Formats: sequence, C-alpha cells, structure tokens
Amino acid sequence: MTIQRQYSLPNCKLILQGLSDAKDGSAETRPCLSMLMSAECHFVGYPQPITGGREFFESLVKAVSQYTQTFLSGVSSPALSPESSPVSLQKVDGHLHRLTVQAPEETSPNDQSPVQLDLTTVQLFDLVEAVDQFLADSRTLPELSLQLRPTSRRQVQPDQPITQRVMPAAIGVSGLAVAALAFFALPTPELQRPRELNPSLETTSELSNSSNTSEGSSPPTEPNTTTDDLTAAEPITDPDTITDLNAQLYEKIDQAWIDTPEIEQPLTYRVSVNKEAEVVGYKAVGDTPNEDVQQIPLPTLLRQPTQTSGVLTNEPLADFEVVFNPDGILEVRPWSKATSGNS
Repeated sequence: MTIQRQYSLPNCKLILQGLSDAKDGSAETRPCLSMLMSAECHFVGYPQPITGGREFFESLVKAVSQYTQTFLSGVSSPALSPESSPVSLQKVDGHLHRLTVQAPEETSPNDQSPVQLDLTTVQLFDLVEAVDQFLADSRTLPELSLQLRPTSRRQVQPDQPITQRVMPAAIGVSGLAVAALAFFALPTPELQRPRELNPSLETTSELSNSSNTSEGSSPPTEPNTTTDDLTAAEPITDPDTITDLNAQLYEKIDQAWIDTPEIEQPLTYRVSVNKEAEVVGYKAVGDTPNEDVQQIPLPTLLRQPTQTSGVLTNEPLADFEVVFNPDGILEVRPWSKATSGNS
C-alpha cells in the first residue's frame, strides 16, 4: 500500500510518497513510511513542482538547512556545489534565493538542463518549516536525520583588515598616556587615619563569625559528573523542546570551548540537560579517556547542586551526544538519534 505524507505551508507544500517496511511491527495506527519512492515540492507562483527520488530529497534537506543557517547567522560555511549535489541554494540579492535542481543522469541529453527557481525569503522559510516538520515526524523515514558539521567560530576569519583591528588598541594606549599625564598634575590628596571601630560592633561580629564556624555548616558537595544517577529522571520527549535544547547546548559549549584543542581523537560524551539547558550531568562513552575531560568545557558548564539539599532535584531531563573533534568541530545531536544511527 502506498503511503503519502504532506507538509503544507502557505507558500510551500512538500509531498512524500513511499512504502512501509513489512517488518515494522509497531502498534501505532499511523503506518511508518520507511521506503521513499518520490518527493514533490510545490511553490506558489510556479505551476510545476520540483520532483525526485531519495537522493534528490536528502540533498534538498541538507541544502536548505545549511543555506538557512548561513543566511541567518552570517557565518559562511562550505557551500554545496551544483556539480557535487543534485540540489543547491545561492543568494541572488537581499530578497531572492536561487534554488537549483540538477536533472538526473538517466534523463535524455535534451532534458538535462537544471531547473532554477528564484524563491522569496517568505517562500524559503516556508520550505524550511516544511523540512522541519518532516524531521520532527518520527513515522516518516525515521533513519534519515540531518548530520551537519557546523562551522566553529575558531575557524571563522575576521572580516576586518589587521590595520583596522590594531587601530583601537593604538588609540587606547595613547589615551592611557594622556590620562596618566593629567593624573600626575593633580595635587597629592591628604591622607587621614581611619577612625577606630566601635568595640561593641567588632566583638559582635567576631562572635557571629565564631558561632557560624562552631555550628559547622557542611561543605558543598561535589557536582555530579556522571549520568548514572540521572537515569530515574523523567525524560523530555517533546520534539520542539529537544530541538531548542539542542541548539542552546551547542551554543553554550561552542562559546566556552575557546582554547585550541590538544586532543588526538574525537571525545564523545552523553550529556544531560534540564528544560533551562543547564548541564546537570555528563559521562564519557565509547573509547573516550576519562582524563581528557580537562581539555573540554563540560566541567565548567556543569550546574552545581543546590545548597539546601546538596543533591540535584528530580526534574525532567534530555540527553544529547556531544562530540569534540580534534579539528575544533563540535557536534551535538539528541542521544536517541545518536544511538539509533549507531545500531
């Protein structure tokens, strides 16, 4: 039986057709589309949709996600060239984005000219929303996940020339010199001896300090650096919340990982965060040595236990796989997708 999935937006409509795996024994009433036969993408203003098979659709998902990240962040990343990918996106001007689809190799020579559509920014973001709806649909091509390697800020070259970047420092040094000369011309202030402290207040303060010390408040407990004690926590399952936490966790770690990495192999960790994207636990997995944790910022991002109880509260958590690569590239993905991709 043919299965059809449709993701509709005001300016874009994505239609997938395929079959269900006969081995799928899931009890859910909604069948799982596991084998893609064709994909169609309709845009308002263009009577003919762009169509293709599995290779076309995977390339469309990757090109749209990569181009949109570059468009929103302003951080350029290696573009997908039309020669190496069936689908590519290039910016035409501030309001138009050219979507190019290469013809399949099996088509006749007369029909091998690429299809080009100039999308408005509104049409582009409707396409992005349709792709996001597909990625959040666990019953449509569940094995297909977006595996992008984001560009780290350590690899981004500054846009300003060296002369412009040095100029503020030079102005600051000259300004400091002028301020020093002006300060030198000021008269020397007259110093006065501090008045004696009130003996009664001083004694009270000492008694208060000694009382606090004698009661012996318990020292702060060590933070939980493993996910073993967090397995009983309620998992966060909402796809939108997990996507948002994934982005926040990546941003926090990427901002904190400012030193040049001195690792020789990828370091993989299972990281648990709460709904505020606070790191409440982590654990090295695979062949990751425990001593290499000093090379990464996870210990500094770990939330301290509460001072009242000394333990972490039983709050909903989401787990992510975080990979620190020797080339400075950071990878963050939901733990469920990481484990399903490895199985």
